[in-house]
Amino acid sequence: MFRFRLAVVIVVSFGFVLVLGIALYWGSNQVDKYFQRSQAAYESFDHYERLSQEAYRHFKQRMDRLITNSPTAETGVESSKQRLYEAMQALRDNAVKSSTPEAEVDPDKAAELERVAHFTAFLDASEYRFDEIEKLRQEGKLELAVQALSTFSEEEIDGKFQPLIDTAISAERDKAGKAKQELEELVARSRWIAILASLAAAVFSISSGILLLRGVRKPIDVLLQGTDEIASGNLDHRISLETRDEFAYLASHFNDMAQELALQQTKLREGRAVLEKRVAERTFELHDLNDELKRMDNARREFLADISHELRTPITVIRGEAEVTLRGQDRDTAEYKDSLQRIVELSMQLGQYVNDLMFIARSETANFQFNWGSVNLTDIVTSAVEDFQVMAEESKIAVTLNAPPEPIWVRGDKQRLRQVLFILGDNACRYSIPGGRITVSLGLEASEVKISLTDQGIGIPSQDLERIFERNFRSDNAQHAHDDGSGLGLPMAKSIIKAHDGIITVSSAENVGSTFTLILPLLPKEQDNEQRNNND
Repeated sequence: MFRFRLAVVIVVSFGFVLVLGIALYWGSNQVDKYFQRSQAAYESFDHYERLSQEAYRHFKQRMDRLITNSPTAETGVESSKQRLYEAMQALRDNAVKSSTPEAEVDPDKAAELERVAHFTAFLDASEYRFDEIEKLRQEGKLELAVQALSTFSEEEIDGKFQPLIDTAISAERDKAGKAKQELEELVARSRWIAILASLAAAVFSISSGILLLRGVRKPIDVLLQGTDEIASGNLDHRISLETRDEFAYLASHFNDMAQELALQQTKLREGRAVLEKRVAERTFELHDLNDELKRMDNARREFLADISHELRTPITVIRGEAEVTLRGQDRDTAEYKDSLQRIVELSMQLGQYVNDLMFIARSETANFQFNWGSVNLTDIVTSAVEDFQVMAEESKIAVTLNAPPEPIWVRGDKQRLRQVLFILGDNACRYSIPGGRITVSLGLEASEVKISLTDQGIGIPSQDLERIFERNFRSDNAQHAHDDGSGLGLPMAKSIIKAHDGIITVSSAENVGSTFTLILPLLPKEQDNEQRNNND
């Protein structure tokens, strides 16, 4: 119902707008039409004025030439004749241009075309008369020529041409005035049409707006009151409207929404109760897990205390065995061998304890402390190679060094760099084939120093190359070769080299060998020269 009333108001309002638009469109067309007429009249008026001026100028030039017979007058006649015919052609073009199918039945337009024809005929006839008078002058009949010129001026120019010009100008002036008057009347009518249409539209809009407002105010008040009740939490409230329009439909939807919200609230309360029960259960489980963690932490503490106690015992025994052996002066070889065998056994036991401690520490992250300074890398590498030769002697592995004799200075921690080299050398000795070779190279590349260590060992499988620097990772072939090992050495070496702004890489082939490469930045040139001077 409400939509129907609203549609009627919209259609009627659109009708008012459409009628007003049509009226304005018709009025604008009429204004344009009368304006074009006025412009055409003024243009014709200008053309007639120009034709009159050029005609009299030409007539005067022709008369001057007949009287004076000078070359200058001859030139002026041709120039004025050219301008006269241009003015006549412009008048003719304007008359033809404004001739439309509508103009064919317009008496004014027909009269204008007739006047143009008269002007054309008169100008042609005047040229013929002037030529005849010129011929009389050339034959020496000057008095006859002057008499004929006077007669032509009085009868033709003053008697025919001037009235024709005056009539044409007066006609065009009347046409312009008539067009102006019609335009003013049209504007006045359009103004009254617009005013009346606007008043009618305003009256209709106000009256229809009042009627619509009366029809919607009561249902809107009821809807607002009902929504306030529902919004305040009274979901049992229902909106009652006894109409059959859109507002009743909206009220029905609000009632359905309130009912659905009530159901959702009931489900939420039930879900909250279930959630609280589950939270209580999970809290109880977390308490149990926390107790279990506390128990495991206590067990870990007890285990560390036991390991510390067990470590203290073999260390004390090893030291005692060594001191007794050193103090003995008259002992035979068998006694020395027994003491050394005892020390070896205790050392193996101590190593097992150390492995247990390292297993516990696998999940821990070491925080290295560095003592930074200028370090001669040549000395560190040379000393490390000497240690490698001692470790490799049992397996008859040859260790060679390729290094320049001059010192190479870097910024770093001497002990940490030795630790990295010892990790790489120990792995090379452990996993190299007996009788093989380990090659250590030290060299410069641009602003960096490169250390490479190549062994002839079991190598690293290609699928494990990207993981060997991960904490606690060991390749399968490494585990088969030696069951001991923690997988902490290479990750530790990578961390130390990274702290030195360097990189560590590896290339390897299984059962062929591996090459580990360290790249470290050199000291800046100024510090390097200063260090060399101090060394000298």
